[in-house]
Amino acid sequence: MADRKAFDLDADQHPGVEATNTKTEALRLAAFAKYKPKYHFQETKAADIFKNGEEWRVLAEADLENTEECHFLSVMDKWIHEAELIIPPVERTEILDDDVSALDHDGTRRVRRILHPKRKTKDAVLEEYVVISKVGNDSMYARFIPKVSDPSAIPFYYPRVSEFAFGFVASENTEQHRYGGETTRGRLVVLVREQSHGSTTATKKQCLIWQDLIKRLYKWTATEKFGYQKRVIHDVLVGYDKYAEKYQDLKAKYAKKWVDNWPEQTDPRKFVYEDIAIASWIICLWEQDPEYWLRKPCFVDLGCGNGLLVHLLNSEGFSGYGVDQSARKVWKSFDNGIDLRAETLVPHEFVIDVDWIIGNHADELVPWIPVIAARSRSSGLSPGFIAIPCCPHDLSGKKMAFPASAGQSKYQLYVRYIEELARKSGFSVQREFLRIPSTKNVAIVGRCQAQTQETSMFVEELTLKGEQEFVARVPDSVKNEMRMEKIRQRQQKEHKLSVGKYSF
Repeated sequence: MADRKAFDLDADQHPGVEATNTKTEALRLAAFAKYKPKYHFQETKAADIFKNGEEWRVLAEADLENTEECHFLSVMDKWIHEAELIIPPVERTEILDDDVSALDHDGTRRVRRILHPKRKTKDAVLEEYVVISKVGNDSMYARFIPKVSDPSAIPFYYPRVSEFAFGFVASENTEQHRYGGETTRGRLVVLVREQSHGSTTATKKQCLIWQDLIKRLYKWTATEKFGYQKRVIHDVLVGYDKYAEKYQDLKAKYAKKWVDNWPEQTDPRKFVYEDIAIASWIICLWEQDPEYWLRKPCFVDLGCGNGLLVHLLNSEGFSGYGVDQSARKVWKSFDNGIDLRAETLVPHEFVIDVDWIIGNHADELVPWIPVIAARSRSSGLSPGFIAIPCCPHDLSGKKMAFPASAGQSKYQLYVRYIEELARKSGFSVQREFLRIPSTKNVAIVGRCQAQTQETSMFVEELTLKGEQEFVARVPDSVKNEMRMEKIRQRQQKEHKLSVGKYSF
C-alpha cells in the first residue's frame, strides 16, 4: 500500500496539532498525582473567613506543594474571563467592569460580569460580581456573588448559593530536604454561603459538582507554574457563535424525541447529541459555500451506522442517503422517505454522484474516502469529503500500527495519514476539532484542487492495490448468524451425548 514513511509528519504545519513537550507534561502529571482532597459534605465545617459575621461553609480542601499565590491568581484571572471553563452551560462571559490594578493598590480586585447561557431562549443571563481580596498575611480569596433580587431568580446552571468562593492559603512552614532544597506547602479551599442550611450538598449531583470544582482548581493551580499549553484550536472552519446557534436549534427540534425513543442498546444521550452536533457543524460549513443559497448540496454518508446523521440532514432539507453493511433497529423508526442501504461496498470500484462524501467513524472505509472522491472526480464529478476518523485502518481494511512518537498519539498519526492520502489524491485539506462527546473528534475536510498527472497516477496506484489487497469486513448480521450456528451445533452435540448417556 501507500508508503507511510514518505508522508510528511511535521506537526508544525497544522494549527492545533496536539504535539506536546513531554518533559513539561510529565511535570504537570506528577504535580496533579499528589491530589488528595478532603470533602466536608456530611458534616458542616463552618468558617468566619472574612471576620464580618457571615457564615461560610467549607465544602472541600486540598493541600498542594510548591505553588505560590501568583499561580492561584493566574487561574482566577482565566476563570473570571471565561466562566464557561467551569460552568459548561455558559456560552460566553462579558466583562462590564474590571479594576485589575486595585489588587496591587488596596488588596481588592472587583469585577462585574454577565454570564450568557447557551440556551438563549430558555435560560436567563446572570449578572455577577467577582471580588478577589487578600485576607490576613497568608490567604487570598475569590468570591463569586450572583446579583439577583430573589434567590429563585438564579438560573439552573449556577450554584444555588448566596455566593461561593475559591481560596488559597499559603503556609509559612517549609520542609527541608535531606539533599538540599525545600518544599513549600499551601492549601486550596472551596466554600459557600448557603441559602439554607445543608442545601448545597442535598443531592449526590450537587456533591459531584463541588468535587469537580476542587479537582479543576487543584489541577489548574498546581500545574500553572509549568505553563498552559493549548492542545487544540477549535472553531477554525466554522465560527463558534454560528455553530452554537445551529446546535441549539437542532437540539430543540430533535433531541428529546430520539433520546426518549431510542430503540438501540447504545446510549442515546451520547449518540443523539453527538450526531446533532456533527449535523450542526456540517450545515454551518456548507452554508459558507457561495452557491449554497442557490442549491443545497447533496451527500452520501458511508458507514452511516444508526443513520441518525442522514435523518437529521434530510430533515433540514438536504438530499442524500446512507450506506452501511448492516441495517439497524432504529432505521425502521425514521420517515419512509429516508434512504438507508444495507450493502457491502467495494471501495476501489465505487464512484458517486454527490457534492459531499461523509465518513463519520466509518472504520475501514475512512482511508478510501478521498480515493473514492478522487475517482468520482475522474468520472466528471467533483465531490468534496468530510471524514471523522476513528479506529486506524489502512487501505487493505486491516488495523494499522504506528511506531511510538514522543508527544503524538496513534490517533494523531492516523489523522495525518488520512490527510496526506487526501493531499496526494489532489485535495486541499483542512482540519477542525469538533465539539462532540468523543475523543475521536477531528474532522478532515477535503476540497478538490486541479487534477495533475501525479495525483491521477497516485489514485490509480491505490485503486490497483485495493483490487489486490482490500478485504471487506464480515457484516455483523453474518457474524451473528455464524455465532448462532455454532450455538445450535453445540446444543445438538450436547443433546446427543445426553441421550446416549441414559439409553439402555
